[in-house]
Order: sequence, then C-alpha cells, then structure tokens
Amino acid sequence: GVGGLRLPQGYPAEMIVLERRGVECEMQDASGKWKSVKGVVFLTSLRVVFVVDVKDLSKSRYESVEFPLQGIWDEELKQPIFGCNHIVFTSQYYDGQPFEGTLLVKIYFMRGGVGTFVPALNWALTQARRALQNLPQMQPVNPDVPFMSANDVTTMQSSAYVDPSDVTVIYTTQPIMARSAQPSARTLRRRNV
Repeated sequence: GVGGLRLPQGYPAEMIVLERRGVECEMQDASGKWKSVKGVVFLTSLRVVFVVDVKDLSKSRYESVEFPLQGIWDEELKQPIFGCNHIVFTSQYYDGQPFEGTLLVKIYFMRGGVGTFVPALNWALTQARRALQNLPQMQPVNPDVPFMSANDVTTMQSSAYVDPSDVTVIYTTQPIMARSAQPSARTLRRRNV
C-alpha cells in the first residue's frame, strides 16, 4: 500500500474516493455479534471497504470486508450525547463475504467529526440508487459494474465540504501501487454474482 497503508484491491474502473482512519467496525450477522475491530474505511466508486488494522488482525475473523453501495440500505448517522458518532446500515449478503445472511454494520468514528465522510457517503449511495432505478426490470444487479464515471467522482471530490474536525482524506488522484502489487488482467478481482 501507500505509506504502509493497506489498500483495497480494486475492480476494473473503480476509484477510491476517500479514506478514513481511526474507525472501529462492529458487525452482526445471522450467527451473532462479532468483535469490534479497529481499522480504516474506504469509500470507492463501487463500495465501502473496511480494512482491519494490522494490530487487530489477531482478534478479527477477516482482514477486510466490503459492502457494495448497491447493497446498502437503512443507513443512519447516530450522534449520541455520550459516545462516538457512528453510522449504522444493513448490507446485503453476496458470495465470498465472511458472514451469513444480511449484516448489521456499525462504523464508529473514534477521532474527529463526520462532516466530510457522511455527505460523501450519502452522495455515493444516491448515485447507486439512481443507477438501480435506471436498470430494466428483472435485470440482475452486478455490483462490479461502475455506475459512476470518473467525472462524477472528480466533481464530488472537488465540491466536497471539508470539515476541519473530520480527519477524512479525499483522494484527488488515485494511489500508485508498487509495481509488484499492481493487479494484472489475470489477478484483477471479479466477484461471482
């Protein structure tokens, strides 16, 4: 990754929009509640990705987990009087995820505000839902097909309100991976739908 940061492995035409360090992710699936683990959350043009901090890998059942934007619903920002701001949402199951059934997700923002991250997430979810509405009836959803153009992402990034208390990093250019880490056509990720 860039500067020691582990980045999510990309899909064709996917762009990283932003990253947020200093978060904790807690999930609950059909089998019960999972431990809360620390890490980094990425918002891309296709999904939200949580990458577990190296220090928390020993207590986690996964290294990273992804939530396709087209499979997220019931999202809500919680701002308790005592405690951290956090977002709560439900994510749809699909092949390859380390959970069973639908997943209740809570992402806690342990440092700083949410005035940059939450509006960007809301914008991306709106784009995903708009793309779903434009699909012909009965056509299966392919979560790997980009529904945002590079221009859409650039427009959002350049017009994003930057909250000085929010430690979110907005990617104005895409990170360059080391040559040995760059995916080839053979290793580029594809999801079975």
